[in-house]
Amino acid sequence: MAGEGATTTTAGYGMSVEPDPYGRKKKFNKPIDVKRKSITYSADTPDLLLDLSATSSATVSKTATIEAVKVRNDGYVTALASFVYNSYTAEGTIDTDASGLRYVKYLLNPNDEIILPTTRAIIGDAVGEFDGTAVTSTAPNSNEYTDSGADIDTATSGDVASDAAVTTIYLEDGHSNFLLAGDLIRLENEILEVLTVGTGADLANSTITVIRGVHGSTAATHADDVAVRFPFFNSFHDFDKYSVAQSDSLGRFKSSNYFGYGRSSSGQAGLTAGSIAIQFYEAGYAKAGLSDITSNSESGLTASTAYEFDIGVDGGTTFDNLSFTTDSSNLKFGGSTGIIAKIQSALNTQYYTAGNLFEKKVTVGLEGGDIVFRSGSYLSTSAIAIGAGSSGVAEFLGTGRIPAAFTSIDARLETDKVYDPITDSSTYKQIFIRDDGYGNLIYKNERTVGNVNYESGAINWSISERPNAEFVVSVLHTSPFSGKLDGTTTGRLNSLRQVLGNTPQQKCEAILTVTTY
Repeated sequence: MAGEGATTTTAGYGMSVEPDPYGRKKKFNKPIDVKRKSITYSADTPDLLLDLSATSSATVSKTATIEAVKVRNDGYVTALASFVYNSYTAEGTIDTDASGLRYVKYLLNPNDEIILPTTRAIIGDAVGEFDGTAVTSTAPNSNEYTDSGADIDTATSGDVASDAAVTTIYLEDGHSNFLLAGDLIRLENEILEVLTVGTGADLANSTITVIRGVHGSTAATHADDVAVRFPFFNSFHDFDKYSVAQSDSLGRFKSSNYFGYGRSSSGQAGLTAGSIAIQFYEAGYAKAGLSDITSNSESGLTASTAYEFDIGVDGGTTFDNLSFTTDSSNLKFGGSTGIIAKIQSALNTQYYTAGNLFEKKVTVGLEGGDIVFRSGSYLSTSAIAIGAGSSGVAEFLGTGRIPAAFTSIDARLETDKVYDPITDSSTYKQIFIRDDGYGNLIYKNERTVGNVNYESGAINWSISERPNAEFVVSVLHTSPFSGKLDGTTTGRLNSLRQVLGNTPQQKCEAILTVTTY
């Protein structure tokens, strides 16, 4: 049922559908083309009605634009509609028997019709459709790059070894097949943007054209056999801004590949639509261990007095002797001049001041009756350590209602499951970034926050409530359903290829109408 205030739309072939909460197209309203054809009986050779696997550029483009095919029997006799797909073995490779083609056949009586989407589809064994590689809750490589498998070749041209400005780079024979236009690559400490990619048919065509020295790197010369790397630094910034793959202070992340996964020099490649899940770390914190503090509780500190304590943030060097001065009259924990506000003001000042707390966000507040210092980052190193000061100013710890020590709880991955109290069965929490199969990234099953390219793995998102965040990633890749929707590329055929027509009636022509959407 549609939600309150929602409206339904009627698809072009008479189906009433509910609107999609994320604005994705679900049904197909506007026909692209309509063709009617007379079909005669054939024992061996059915008529070709639609070819999505042709190699001409005019037809190849239809693989991406045609979203559904309807075949209708508009004649007076029974007709056969055959939808042609490729067959895969359990190992996830194309079945070579009879060119791997398999047929789903519908016998249509007059006025019958069949409608199928041109989504990813194969004919396969009972298992094997997700064969390939499964990556589960894995942290991106700490180097912020992986080896692409490609290497520089200087035998054909040694320009790259002597000229830091050359923009055509030769790779080893066939190695350009590892790369795609739009990639960022890393040669030693230089980042380059790939503009075009050679065919990789031979050594002379294993080339890439590039923009040199991008994202804060410096163009340099590179020797023979230097590895071409896939970098996945946050490309909203320079390549060396962060030491790990992480979002920035605005919660943004961007990379031209999915952490090096899903790339191959031939055959199946890319990411499996609908398989992406990204899980963040929780912020580290320190707590006093109290249980009855409210904003109106008295702190027990002395008026108009400077107090100090040490604080370490996210594993960095401790900031010694952070001080704040109590108000002349308000010694409660809450209020604009209370103890919590005074400490927060001191932390905020240091955020903008060069030193051990520079650009390290820390918040202090009352949570569940306790005093809690919480890191503003969601890094795997996120942590808060509170200790005693040493400059001779009045000590904050151990004074009034403040305990002598705080307990530190370091960062950990967000808990991903909840358990039924009766059956102990588990369900996954809505804490992830997941993809919806259309290339949209959905956060907590609530809103669209970015997108992903299933072929290249290029990904970006923006989540303001997850600034400076590390994460682990899950995905399936290099399987029959991975990569782009493709009915033309040998080695990776995963969508409708052809529609054929026939009739069992030997004494009359059948009429089939093919409509594409």
